[in-house]
Amino acid sequence: MSNLRGRRPRRLTAEERKSLTHGDFWIPEEERQVYKRALDAINAAGVPCVVAGAYAIYEHTGIYRKTKDLDLFFEPTAVVAAARALRAAGFVTRLEDAHWLAKATFGEYFVDLIYGMGNGVALIDEGWVRQSRPGILAAMPVRFAPPEELIWHRLFISERHRHDVADILHLILCLGDTFDWERLVRRVGPHWPLLLAQLLTFSYVYPGYRSNVPVWVYDQLLERARTESTQDDAEMDFTRGPLISRFSFTIDVREWGFSDPRNDLVREARNRPEVRAIIDADVWDERAEEGSGGSTIERLEPV
Repeated sequence: MSNLRGRRPRRLTAEERKSLTHGDFWIPEEERQVYKRALDAINAAGVPCVVAGAYAIYEHTGIYRKTKDLDLFFEPTAVVAAARALRAAGFVTRLEDAHWLAKATFGEYFVDLIYGMGNGVALIDEGWVRQSRPGILAAMPVRFAPPEELIWHRLFISERHRHDVADILHLILCLGDTFDWERLVRRVGPHWPLLLAQLLTFSYVYPGYRSNVPVWVYDQLLERARTESTQDDAEMDFTRGPLISRFSFTIDVREWGFSDPRNDLVREARNRPEVRAIIDADVWDERAEEGSGGSTIERLEPV
């Protein structure tokens, strides 16, 4: 980053983004062929989806890190068709956690079919596809998840073993001056304190790039903080902690007597018609036992 020293805040060039790369972008050939097979099957079936996860971060920032899977985001109504196409292409399909996650495996490699947030806050909607950007992955045409939605998604990932603050800050650094900030603020909605916390962290980490975030965004969120965050909620024994880390806030719920919205949100998500259609579909070779998805939720929380 030494080549940026002394310059006015601006969008980083593609070459400068590459200078942030953790390692060379390289997918082992066997793994690449599996991803190509999956993407080819989904494209041939005409199922809309977007690539998220580490590959989307690379697309937007130039930062690559080794990953063991391919994250594909779908609207819930598209999941069954995607699973059917993957199954026909030789993948084994598994409904992992009914309200947000399925998997398709081929040998030792797998593709995640993600259609909601693990904490139940939201399902993937058509905005992810509408605002996505075209690209190429494993020699296949794909759509990459929009950076605004990636940030919204990552605000809730705050586990002890995984915290996505760096991804959020790098997205703002590389693309913040091009964001649709109004859309992002609307997306975040009542969870705005999580966004404000990341914006203040961005200001601390990159003081020379504060103008990547419009002043009105800070003003609006800080005004909310002044009017709302200084007053206790009437329901004192309530915590939103499990929405950002189920593991870290287990003690609050199990031992300290706090109530939390997570279970209700997950239950509501599972009972939505479009999710029930996924649960009841005949495309699953395997199903995780109800409530057994802890390991996958902890791996990718919430998502």
